[in-house]
Amino acid sequence: MPEMNIEQAEELLDMFGDGEGLDAINTSLALHLVDLARELGRDALITRLLSHAANTAESEEDRGWCQFELLKHEGADKDTIIGLAVNSEKEGLKALAAGILHYVALMTLGGEDAEVFANRSMRLREEVGDKEGMVYGHALIAHIAKEKEDWETAALHLRKRIELVDAEDKIALMEANADLAHTLATTGDLEQSQALLIESLEIATEIQDLSGVLVARWGLADLAEISDQPDEAMVQLSEIMTTFMEAGEVVPEPVRNRVSKLTELQ
Repeated sequence: MPEMNIEQAEELLDMFGDGEGLDAINTSLALHLVDLARELGRDALITRLLSHAANTAESEEDRGWCQFELLKHEGADKDTIIGLAVNSEKEGLKALAAGILHYVALMTLGGEDAEVFANRSMRLREEVGDKEGMVYGHALIAHIAKEKEDWETAALHLRKRIELVDAEDKIALMEANADLAHTLATTGDLEQSQALLIESLEIATEIQDLSGVLVARWGLADLAEISDQPDEAMVQLSEIMTTFMEAGEVVPEPVRNRVSKLTELQ
């Protein structure tokens, strides 16, 4: 579904708020709207959308996705959701099982089981050739590895993530490059980290993504300070301030504070 602002999202959901218009949408779109309604706290609409999605589902997989979303909406416990994943895999619905297991991994982040669920989800996604799902899977496994300070494993999966990202998905590529860059900086590979941050910055500048500019230039400032180049760090932070002011946005407080501290040291 295309990116939209909050007003556009509210307007879209209002089209279905009283139940009218639902007959015109299929199960897949209804489930996408469930995610949107959840983000905006439209609980009553979520119930109607889930009911419509279940009634229009034409396949076992669609019905499985409906059941999964219903369990999430009802706040089902982990074991119940795992049970749905196990049953889905037994029925040959591997893509569904993979999505559910990915969700369970997110539920258990910080615990020992998260890695098990994330890896099982990834194996299923590889079996069905779910490229987009594999992108998310590698990012999740890398996150789990970073929690354990296993930087080598994290970097391995972040590289695989970049290889799989659609070149046309500029935001995903921007974020993937920056993520790997920060991981490599932690391992001391400053040269490769810098190259990736510059690439991420170029994309962020091209698509005018302020958060992307902030992340990339903040990382470049980190590398400059690590390399004992405070003047270069100041250049990067000043560029962040300029970019935000030119866009009519408030400069983030951490940026202003960091500039002040660097100024005091000079």
